[in-house]
Amino acid sequence: MDVMASPQAKRLLRYWDGFIFKKDALANNRDDAEQKLVDFMAMFQAVPDTVVQVAVFNMLDKASADPQVLDYFLGKYKHYLFDPNSPMRNEDDYGQVLAYLVQADGISEEDKIKYKSLLELVQKNRVGMAATDFTYWSKEGKHRNMYEGTSPYKMLVFYDPTCTHCTSVIHDLGQTPAVHACVENAFLDVVAVSLHPDKDAWVAYQKQIPANWTNGFDEEGKVINDGLYNIRAYPTIFLLDKENTVLLKDAPLDVTLRYLVELASKGG
Repeated sequence: MDVMASPQAKRLLRYWDGFIFKKDALANNRDDAEQKLVDFMAMFQAVPDTVVQVAVFNMLDKASADPQVLDYFLGKYKHYLFDPNSPMRNEDDYGQVLAYLVQADGISEEDKIKYKSLLELVQKNRVGMAATDFTYWSKEGKHRNMYEGTSPYKMLVFYDPTCTHCTSVIHDLGQTPAVHACVENAFLDVVAVSLHPDKDAWVAYQKQIPANWTNGFDEEGKVINDGLYNIRAYPTIFLLDKENTVLLKDAPLDVTLRYLVELASKGG
């Protein structure tokens, strides 16, 4: 079946028909325009990425007829899809916006270089790709590879021991019955890796990490310094399968937990 011919795709591709992309119209209708964009982005999950790209490109083509309108929508896309604190954040979807900007007319070469650099970061460890392997120092006093593990699924948690939000999230994860049961039943490995450069801070933080998790320290600082992962806030959480393919990339915690519970209910 042609993915562009599905009802969901047709709706998404025609979503902006009739919308007036002019600054005067936008000035009197900003709240409605923002809500319309939010509803548009909420539909992305129901269609393949190829459809999302066409829909985003078409919408931005229309918006680009007025530079002020384009700037407005670009700011909103960034706020909702790329802000670490946004419950809608999705780097892969924001990558569609960046992909448009690196090839669009009317964008300066200087800005295109900036957008291309950011696109390269966003495209690392995408959903459906194999996550990048790396070596870390474990609390057992030996080097381990992230790819190690025999459970069907893996939760990779990058954290900073000086981050109070990390402590809260790690505590909540450790106290979540579904996560605890998945770990105890060897359905899930949780690999928590400190990216803070101070090893002493990591050692002092060990008691905050649940005993049935793998607790590591990026001793050589490669995750950050070599840009292996695009870390914009702590904690950053990935959900991987047995082949270390990315299933979820820095999704909101509630989304990650629902996904995990669904996997467990189906037995993987």
